[in-house]
Amino acid sequence: MKKTKIGGQAVLEGVMMRGESSLALAVRDENGEIRIDSKRLKSKKPWYRKVPFIRGVVNLVISMVEGMRIISKSAEVVVEEVDTSDGKGMGAMMTFSILLGLALAIFLFVFLPTQLTDWLMLLFKTDARWLKSLLEGVFKLLVLVGYMSAITLMSDVKRLFMYHGAEHKTIACYENELPLTVENVKKCSRYHDRCGTSFIVFVLLISIVVMYAVEAIFFACGIGYIMYIVWARFLIKLALLPITAGVSYEFLMLLACSNFILFRPFKWFGKLMQRLTTREPDDGMCEVAITAFRTVLLMDADPTVEEKHFPKPLPFATVRQQMQEEGCFEGVEQRDINWMIANCLNIPEDKLKDDLSIPFGWQTRLRRAFHRCKVGEPMQYVMGSIEFFSRKFKLTDNVLIPRQETELVCEQALKHIENGDKVLDLCCGSGVLGVTIALERKTKVVLADVSQKALDVARKNAKINKSKVKLVRTDMFRHIKGKFDVIVCNPPYIETDVIDTLDDSVKNYEPHLALDGGKDGLRFYRILALNAHKYLFDDGVLVLEIGYNQGQTVPELLKERYETKVIKDYGGNDRIVIAKLKKGN
Repeated sequence: MKKTKIGGQAVLEGVMMRGESSLALAVRDENGEIRIDSKRLKSKKPWYRKVPFIRGVVNLVISMVEGMRIISKSAEVVVEEVDTSDGKGMGAMMTFSILLGLALAIFLFVFLPTQLTDWLMLLFKTDARWLKSLLEGVFKLLVLVGYMSAITLMSDVKRLFMYHGAEHKTIACYENELPLTVENVKKCSRYHDRCGTSFIVFVLLISIVVMYAVEAIFFACGIGYIMYIVWARFLIKLALLPITAGVSYEFLMLLACSNFILFRPFKWFGKLMQRLTTREPDDGMCEVAITAFRTVLLMDADPTVEEKHFPKPLPFATVRQQMQEEGCFEGVEQRDINWMIANCLNIPEDKLKDDLSIPFGWQTRLRRAFHRCKVGEPMQYVMGSIEFFSRKFKLTDNVLIPRQETELVCEQALKHIENGDKVLDLCCGSGVLGVTIALERKTKVVLADVSQKALDVARKNAKINKSKVKLVRTDMFRHIKGKFDVIVCNPPYIETDVIDTLDDSVKNYEPHLALDGGKDGLRFYRILALNAHKYLFDDGVLVLEIGYNQGQTVPELLKERYETKVIKDYGGNDRIVIAKLKKGN
């Protein structure tokens, strides 16, 4: 097996590889292209990075600082937050993030295990030092496993761990002397002896031994009482961290260069923990890791290979001018351009100053967003959100785009709803009607739709707007239980044969399931006419959105059981039917 000194780190949508004389960061951008940022390292390491035990502590600090820098660098290509503070806020934010991370680590792995151990020792009325050290070690490992398991539930962290797996597999592929292809990389192990996860595990294990030894020395010197003082024990542990880190680093290096039988249990335990921090990568992730690795191999072998760098951030004024010249804004109203840009960047529109620095990743996203509009995709789907009743709602192409007329439907419905009422939003789609009603009135709202994908969007919108609603998947009334004071419904009402004649932005992008109202567009109104009264209290009300040519046909369907009223929209078209249940129905 061929050994290599090349190591790596997973970053946002990419991998960093570090060799003896070079470093390469490969990141996949918004367009799917792999971008490379490489640089040469100082050929001669300072003495303190060579001395055993000292080098472990130094390398740990350098790795933390460099790791944050690399992650920040990857954010230039991957879409992250745009800094609107003229560059002054980024450094402070990075510093704050590091300090917060250190504080969290100290709390989780120093303070919490100590407190849990003290409580348990007090509970069992024992002061056995060996037991105290053992329990602290067990609690540290449990906290580590619990923390790692919890963060893997986050989709972004899961992808990061997949890139971590790609990094390990690529190094393993090279060390197994296989050609660096995606197929070969995917077949290799995602575990590596020099992984930082193993280092963390060894730090925890060795800290138990080191702490026990220090306690023994303190008791032998007659000052063991110090170990029972909480704050003193806490400070001693902090002071021992550099020693523990130095020893752990040397132990990790020793295990990496030997397969001695006594070392195998420690290797196994380290690799067991790596099951949490690595995931099987997809082909694209392996390709990114291979690109970074090959770049380092080439630069280490040939000192004449030039460095590569990510495209630089540009001022907003320059980016806007470039996009204007490229024709990116075609098909978008002039008044909507800055609004779209601000929404894409996730910043207020008034922050769009000419000198605002736009990272390359965001430049790519902006161009993609405007290109989607240029080819006919509705702006609301491109933005992924819409404002309704002055609230922001998530939007995908699994639901219809709420129109201005739908706000009018909501206004009319609210006139018939009082606090404490029960409301059913049937054919809820994105849930804008039901969620808004729940927020505007203290009501019990049920959101119902036949599409699970639509309900998923509605659920997110309820969560985003902190609205407590119940969601039911049902084909009209099939799984609806109980009665309601008001049923509000915006059903599909377009005639089947008419759908193909609609504007491209509608027929090519909006879900036909939410458009198709049957041959005459009245299919769902017939279901409402036959069944809605069974789910309404006495004097209950139906509030229905209708097509502009259905102002007579829908009331006709409802006249047997309801007193109806037709309300026009802002364009003078019949748009809403208010149907109040007649007595005796």
